[in-house]
Amino acid sequence: MAKSARRRDSEQAPDSLHKTVDVPQANKLETVRQLAAAVRDGITHAAALLELLDVDARHFAYYRQAAIVLRVLAEGPTGDLVLTEQGRKLLGTLERSAEERDALRNLILGASSLKPFSSFFKGEDTSAEEIAHRLGVIAGLSRSTALRRAQTLVQWRRYVAGDERPPGPRNEEPLPDTSAQIEGLVARHNALAKQRYIERLLTVDPKRFEDIVGELAKAMGYEGVKVVGGARDGGVDVVATKTDEWGHPVPAALQVKRYAKPVGRRIVDEMIGVLSRQKCPHGVLITTSEFSTQALDAAKEEPRLRLVNGAQLVDLMVKHSVGLRLGRYGEILLP
Repeated sequence: MAKSARRRDSEQAPDSLHKTVDVPQANKLETVRQLAAAVRDGITHAAALLELLDVDARHFAYYRQAAIVLRVLAEGPTGDLVLTEQGRKLLGTLERSAEERDALRNLILGASSLKPFSSFFKGEDTSAEEIAHRLGVIAGLSRSTALRRAQTLVQWRRYVAGDERPPGPRNEEPLPDTSAQIEGLVARHNALAKQRYIERLLTVDPKRFEDIVGELAKAMGYEGVKVVGGARDGGVDVVATKTDEWGHPVPAALQVKRYAKPVGRRIVDEMIGVLSRQKCPHGVLITTSEFSTQALDAAKEEPRLRLVNGAQLVDLMVKHSVGLRLGRYGEILLP
């Protein structure tokens, strides 16, 4: 029976799975759901979204593609993600409930690129090595890559089968994990709150934004804080000193970029140049947006420089009570 099922799957394979991108690389189905909820709630700020999902840009791309493969999300006319009807139905189920597992199983079985593995998700006793072999034949993946992708499918089946549930009577559905639901709700609220506050910062006067960063620097323990931004600021908007662990004052130069688009490498290189010319041992580059991969790589090579994206900026403002604070459940309260 299992052999005939495997044979049927193999016969389907060439027409069902033709692109390696369609082979899931996102291990956690719960994160796929979280992404769908974020899209529903209108969370689009890149840094806030990555922080919410607790992934980097590369893994975000994996979850984005997994959501599309499962038809939970789709690409809109401009490339933005939109929630599908199937996605709405999934979000209408209780997290980690039997209803959610059934919905996810149906989404997996309905995904055209996963047809070669339908018998596996229906309960066929197949090892990860066998799944990897199928992937290698179908999608032309190397053995090591195929094994990693196979582990993703194994984790998906484990989740929809409810194997991660705590032990209990076989005919008894455990109570919903309300703590996970509350945490997810607060996390999405905070991601959206960060996005909206960053949108406000984009509308304030540039001088006011520099003043806000100056206030934050003071709250973080910097001394001698002075806002010097302007047309001839020399690449520095705020100067201050920070006392190190040995009690020595360390000069610091802060540059702010009130951008909506990612900050590129050129800006980072310019800031590194400023630190060198002014012989400044500590610099911080702060933006309301995010940093490109090239910018992040450049900053890694300069130990004197720290980068702060928009989501991190809001986190710091909350932590040091600069215009923002947390509510009873850890939710960000906007003024």
